[in-house]
Amino acid sequence: MLRIAHRGASSEAPENTLAAIRRAIDLGTPWVEVDVQACADGLVVIHDETLERTTNGHGAVADQPLAALRALDAGHGERIPLPGEVLDLCCGRCGVNLELKGPGVAPLLLPLLREALAGGWSSRDLLASSFDWTQLATLRTTLPRLPLGVLTEQVTGPACAAARAVQASVIGCALEYVDAAAVGAAHGAGCRLWVFTVNSADDAARLAALGVDGVFTDRP
Repeated sequence: MLRIAHRGASSEAPENTLAAIRRAIDLGTPWVEVDVQACADGLVVIHDETLERTTNGHGAVADQPLAALRALDAGHGERIPLPGEVLDLCCGRCGVNLELKGPGVAPLLLPLLREALAGGWSSRDLLASSFDWTQLATLRTTLPRLPLGVLTEQVTGPACAAARAVQASVIGCALEYVDAAAVGAAHGAGCRLWVFTVNSADDAARLAALGVDGVFTDRP
């Protein structure tokens, strides 16, 4: 069962920072997951729509210019990373799942993804995922080689249909809704099932017994 470091090794370093990713790599974690959002003039790696919880800033991420966001402290002196910085750090070291959060991310991310696939990144080590399935359709149309992940709370019929429509390779769902039927439905849609967010050994053992393929964890 694959381990995916959720926002990096976020139990040991500030989430979605290069420090958290470095820690995940040091722990031998095969994959990391980070969140990508649009700001006023670019893309940044941050989870929340607002800045207060994870930085010393205030207000909505979407309203801030990139230069202002980069000047903030994201914890222990870490900066809010750029998606390109994450890919540069991880290339050849671990796989990366870029989760698209909020509207308008897909068109802005396309050039970076195209460059990554044309350069040092294998399609085996890169995944774009989202709860916004329309953004995944945009990526599929433009980048047919890019692996995609459909995110959903529960593995429902519509989620499986969306996964088939965009030719996704992964369905990601919430821990509390995973049972044998969910695993079977994801596999029946031709997808691996990755589960978020799994931080206990007992939960991991139960999921492994069910045939889950990967877990997002703060404690890789």
